[in-house]
Amino acid sequence: MTTSGEKKVRSFIAIPVPDQGIEALQDTVQKLESDIGRSVRWVRPKGIHLTLKFMGDIPAGTVEQVLEALPQVAARFPPIKLAISRLGIFPNTRRPRVLWAGLTGELEALSELQSAVDDMVGRLELPKEQRPFSPHLTLGRVRRETSESQLRKIGEIIADAAPPSAEPWTANTVNLMRTELDPVGSRHYLVGTAAIGGG
Repeated sequence: MTTSGEKKVRSFIAIPVPDQGIEALQDTVQKLESDIGRSVRWVRPKGIHLTLKFMGDIPAGTVEQVLEALPQVAARFPPIKLAISRLGIFPNTRRPRVLWAGLTGELEALSELQSAVDDMVGRLELPKEQRPFSPHLTLGRVRRETSESQLRKIGEIIADAAPPSAEPWTANTVNLMRTELDPVGSRHYLVGTAAIGGG
């Protein structure tokens, strides 16, 4: 039971990307930024992560409940092998809105983990996902005022761009994060972590 005056915390659950993956994504973003310019708000490389569940602004007490429940969920799954594979766009190359890097590897196990996390937050009376899980690493968001010709150019650049060059990794932790918004974007802070496989 929460009161209307309880502090809200902007929160999400995510799998971290290892340093070598972040460095590869940073190289890719720098190249794309030089080709595309200021039509995209780029994510800070250190802020790139694999989101399993975005919860939005939730009561601080609920954050504590999520932190308590997360290790039990993560422990039910073995560590998951993943690799960064390609670049893509939501919703499509003609109307680019979100630029992302895709993943390969044990995606079925990843989807099962995401579903279990979603069920967990549902039991805490938070909204469950309505859209199918589409694992990706967000690199940037296209600015709303971008012209039609520039949108087409962005689509063409992403379609032709080389994917990030990074070694596969084994995901063995799930993080509960909080976000603070500032004028230059979002800053993410670690609230707590849970071991995949319970190690």
